Amino acid sequence: MSYHLQTRGPAYRWWRPLLGAAVLVAVGFALLATFSVFTAAISESTDQRWEMVLSFGAIAVTLPAVFAAARFGEHRGPGTVSSVDGRLRWRWLAECTGWAVAAFAAATVVDLLLGAGWDGTGWPGLPAYLSIVALTLLLVPFQAAAEEYVFRGWLLQAFGAWLRTPWPGAVLSSVAFVATHGYTSAPILAELFVFAMILCWLTVRTGGLEAAIGLHAINNIATMVLAGGAPIPDQSTVTATWGDAVLIAAPSILYAWIADLRYRRRTARPAPVPPPG
Repeated sequence: MSYHLQTRGPAYRWWRPLLGAAVLVAVGFALLATFSVFTAAISESTDQRWEMVLSFGAIAVTLPAVFAAARFGEHRGPGTVSSVDGRLRWRWLAECTGWAVAAFAAATVVDLLLGAGWDGTGWPGLPAYLSIVALTLLLVPFQAAAEEYVFRGWLLQAFGAWLRTPWPGAVLSSVAFVATHGYTSAPILAELFVFAMILCWLTVRTGGLEAAIGLHAINNIATMVLAGGAPIPDQSTVTATWGDAVLIAAPSILYAWIADLRYRRRTARPAPVPPPG
């Protein structure tokens, strides 16, 4: 069964995605409330490292809500949100992550060749920067995975259950994804929508969230690491030109091409020949 139709199992009823949404929201808010209680002591801190814990951690802790929505709202295996195999395909995720690193490394080299540079603004010193990198590597994979499970996973499948095609759900979930960010610059909003649609296409094309998680995690990690430890800016104040948006989208497009090529090669492998007799 195609990825976007995973909700349409034996227990499917038209109202189950609605019940799943209620479970998702209820469990998500409960997890956020619990997280807020445990982080109340640092909520007023201006240290960027604590800000990272609050912003990325608040998203990451909602991940179990997706599994609860699938299990208790839609009466299906939580693994069906991960992939058509009913589980997260770890080897494929590892390969996708490697290709995402390669794509963003290539984009960084091109930026440097084109004269891009860093003026050292906001440099916190090496020890603080290394701690920021460590927190980024620890938190961002879970933050990115949580967003993928919600937007490219559960939400895409919910619309797919009703409409039998993934693309209206892809557009609607991408709009919702953009709306959860605070950007106001038109080029950035457009690039973010393209990024979300690439993630949707990869999910449908490869039958799971692994390729999307790999891209999303490395995109966010690269952004934080290459910022050189500068404070996280208010998204509403960030601006970009249309040319900037194209350059930002380039590594994601390159990665999508590579991931599609690799997936086609993986699935085109011939079946093993049974022994004679």
